[in-house]
Amino acid sequence: MKRHVVIPILRQAALGVLLVAFAPIALAATLRIDGRADEPAWADAQAFDQFVVTEPFTRAAAAQPTAVRLLATPEGIALAFRSVQLPGVPRQRERTPRDADAPGDRVNVYIDFNADGQVAYNFTVALSGAIQDGTITNETAYSPDWDGNWVHAVSEDEQGWSVEILLPWSIAAMRDSAAERRTVAVMFDRVLGHTGERSGFPAASFSRPRFVSEFHRVEIAQFRVSTLDWFPYATLRHDVLADGVEAKGGLDVFWKPSGDFQLTAALNPDFGQVEADELVVNFDAVETFFSDRRPFFTENQSLFDLRTPDEGQLIYTRRIGGPRDGDPGRAADIDVALKLNGSAAGFDYGTFAALETDYADDFGSAFFAQRVTRSGDTLGFGWLGTYTDRPVLARTAGVQAIDASWRPGPGLALTGQALLSRIHDDGESRDGSGAWFRLDLTPSPALRHELEVMHFGRALNFNDMGFQRRNSVNEVEWTTQYQQSEFGPDAALRGIDWRAEAQYRSSDRGDRLPAVLIPEVTLQYARGGSTLFSLYLESSGVDDLVSRGNGLVAQPHEWSFLIAHDTVRVGAFQFEAFINPFQVWGQDDGLSLGGEATWFASDTLSTQAELGLTRSDAWLVWQRDDLFGRFERRRAELALDANWFPAQHHELRMKLQWLAIAARDGKPLRIAAGGALRVSEDSIDDFAINNFGVQLRYRWTFAPQSDLFVVYSRGGFSERNDARGDVGDLFEDAFALRDADQVLVKLRYRL
Repeated sequence: MKRHVVIPILRQAALGVLLVAFAPIALAATLRIDGRADEPAWADAQAFDQFVVTEPFTRAAAAQPTAVRLLATPEGIALAFRSVQLPGVPRQRERTPRDADAPGDRVNVYIDFNADGQVAYNFTVALSGAIQDGTITNETAYSPDWDGNWVHAVSEDEQGWSVEILLPWSIAAMRDSAAERRTVAVMFDRVLGHTGERSGFPAASFSRPRFVSEFHRVEIAQFRVSTLDWFPYATLRHDVLADGVEAKGGLDVFWKPSGDFQLTAALNPDFGQVEADELVVNFDAVETFFSDRRPFFTENQSLFDLRTPDEGQLIYTRRIGGPRDGDPGRAADIDVALKLNGSAAGFDYGTFAALETDYADDFGSAFFAQRVTRSGDTLGFGWLGTYTDRPVLARTAGVQAIDASWRPGPGLALTGQALLSRIHDDGESRDGSGAWFRLDLTPSPALRHELEVMHFGRALNFNDMGFQRRNSVNEVEWTTQYQQSEFGPDAALRGIDWRAEAQYRSSDRGDRLPAVLIPEVTLQYARGGSTLFSLYLESSGVDDLVSRGNGLVAQPHEWSFLIAHDTVRVGAFQFEAFINPFQVWGQDDGLSLGGEATWFASDTLSTQAELGLTRSDAWLVWQRDDLFGRFERRRAELALDANWFPAQHHELRMKLQWLAIAARDGKPLRIAAGGALRVSEDSIDDFAINNFGVQLRYRWTFAPQSDLFVVYSRGGFSERNDARGDVGDLFEDAFALRDADQVLVKLRYRL
């Protein structure tokens, strides 16, 4: 479709959504969500109290009883947890930011609204009142990026604590929303903060190959509702270095006339940077993956979350509004975006479109996707098509994917996918293909096996709109896991997790890539905490990526041994530590070590410090064409994180990150016959990298899904062609780095 036709259509559709005159149905409240669950209506709720230990997966009786009640109301699905925690059993009430890992006592609701094992939603409430929410796709792939609008409350007494949760009917897309009854699949669990024990109903666990499809099915009454939410936002950015001010505004609209049809539209989607990405210095041939917290791209996105082995995603939303094709140092703005989700005739469908600014003038890019799925009790299948137009590069890319899953019984699951890509690049066309399937076999609750077979052709490419680590690969992978849990009541251990993974790989051209064997054992202690022992063994072979297409490099065998230990909270502290000796390019001189310490100064103030150090004398870095440098590497990473909650709905956070690398005594190497690296006469420079960032962020949540942010950010990056001194000297210079220095004020309000 031509650009001059596509743009007006999308703009008119977006404006049409914004002009819809729609009044949500007013519903009389039947419950008061205050954490007490004492209204008479709760007498009609379904009850669940058969909680068993699921982490470790012993299925033994839980140390502290938990009961859940579930009730369908006109406002939504209501849940009430009652967690017995008698005097003498420690209670942990640490406040954390939304979607941060909650270390204390907490409860979880996992719910699959269609009961088809495709998508589930997670809602976590901690004893402190802190919350998390996210989506689960592909059985166990968890994403915290989604933020839903739901209600919760906590109350506490001498015998324990209680939580009430209300999930509005409009919170997610639901098939057959007009029916009087619906079947949902649920999983409830609870975590004891002082030991880390997780108990739940039914007996399902993230550590097993099947999670979402193991949920317990419940039939409930259903009520039809509709909503129209407007989210205008405005940002004001002051660049201290340029002494300039930039203002920006936009609008997100979420229209949900029913669970069967939901539409999201955005004009100038919000990309105010209030969440700091982790500092990364990447010398690998594969790019770094970053999550996406922009509201438009997280709402109703789970239907499009189609993944591949090797951590691939067919739609990677950070591509949209990412670095400009013609100017990678700048992020592209987005003009308009639309997303539609619905259900009809037993099928779920979705349409996605986004246009970057100046697309009509051949400077921005355009992204489109269409998804259709159908799920049954044992069989599900779907199709995804994507199309990307990048006029600056004279490039278009189309990808087609067919996926299927079959669950014939509780101990067996098969999933698979077939892929086709077609790239038109500057007048040339390339077609690629790939396929993979996975067999999950669970002969007993303690034992599981997984077989994965993958073929990605050398021309397969879904990176224009997705995230693909590599193509040209054939891989067979086998994983076996055994959970040992039969220990006496006075034993120091409560579980031992044995795991082994073996991989055999070759390129699509027949080149033998290194094979991998990973045996692991995890000790889980009765008093909480765990220790991991992991051995990574890699055979000799060839690396076909490291030279960026300039020849195969022969790689000797390598090994790595990791010991990692984490504790539960000890007084006001919690610790993690690791040590990792490793071999690199045939030399046994690599060592990484580090740790993390968290100090809970109070229930509303916590600080966390993380330090990592790495040294090796055979670090290989690609320079250009077939030239490499082998360096002595010294690397240091430091992160400091502090969170303070001075009052309800107010949050103050400080995050500091520093990463430094010193590469010395560089030896130039070129690829010789057989892929061996030989010393050459070239000249290469030693180098030092210094990367620093600090962010101070104030957040005031003044209404549901309505926030005011005030953010100060400063940071910088430097690279010099020498490595005098050591990484400690670079730390002294880090605070002088100042490539960016800005203040951002952002207001987002739900009308």
